[in-house]
Amino acid sequence: MPNPFNIQNTNPNIQLQNVYKMLTQSKNPMALFQQMAAQNPNLKPISELLRSRSPQEVFNMMCRQRGVDPQQFLKSITG
Repeated sequence: MPNPFNIQNTNPNIQLQNVYKMLTQSKNPMALFQQMAAQNPNLKPISELLRSRSPQEVFNMMCRQRGVDPQQFLKSITG
């Protein structure tokens, strides 16, 4: 399966929407994310955090670190 984070697309929001859709529609989103992390070393730190924290905790923490409102970000990729 191709890694959606490696797709060359001029609109990063479309890439995020595709990743969001893949993860929400997956029967095992953690396994899918781990597979993507194995193909993309930039995702390794996130994968390691997910071993000890919930996906929501990791998401919220990363948003806070970047000064992003988690709810606004989700609205931007879910439509």
